[in-house]
Amino acid sequence: MIKDVTTFQQQAYEYVRGQIITLGFKPGEYITDSQVAKILNISRTPVREAFQHLEKEGLLITEPRHGWRVYTLSLEDIYEIFELKIAIEGMLVRKAAQCQDDSLRSELKEAFSNMQTAKDADAWLESDIHLHNIFFIMADNERGERMIANLNDQWHRVRLGYVALRGRTSQSVKEHEAIVNCVLAGNPDEADKYMEVHLSRVRDDLVNLVTKILIPYNENGF
Repeated sequence: MIKDVTTFQQQAYEYVRGQIITLGFKPGEYITDSQVAKILNISRTPVREAFQHLEKEGLLITEPRHGWRVYTLSLEDIYEIFELKIAIEGMLVRKAAQCQDDSLRSELKEAFSNMQTAKDADAWLESDIHLHNIFFIMADNERGERMIANLNDQWHRVRLGYVALRGRTSQSVKEHEAIVNCVLAGNPDEADKYMEVHLSRVRDDLVNLVTKILIPYNENGF
């Protein structure tokens, strides 16, 4: 049986996206459809379609006479990404604070407990993603969740470096505690306010990391 080309396109999309966000493909690196097609043992057509999808998501960029290049983040990109995250995630926690589903409220408490007891950067990052996902479920807004997932993909390549910053996870736990408490108390205004405080601090710490560490020591960008 011949596989549907859509299956191949999804396979190529997931492979290239995964390589980009985990730095398998480096910022500024050029990649070709034939290169990926050979790795996956598929034709170039679904790979090109996957590239086009990834370009729309801000992970690849096409350059005349050069081909496809992994998008290089700028400081302006980080400010734009977090401007959107503050607006969208603020709206989502406002809606989450209105959720009265007892099972979801219990799951939120458990997720925050897991964040508090995370033993390393990987475990903490996993708990952070899970906690925010529960906010999205409580808000009952799948489109908003997809938009945030795409924005997070765009800065994921520097996310682990951010998580590894000394003292950042313990401070972030305190910031999340304020948000969680407001959501559980049914206070949307305060939940929105503390989400903005949290994301603004993440943005500022990230800019500091990029400016002092990544830019001086990585000539290919970040």
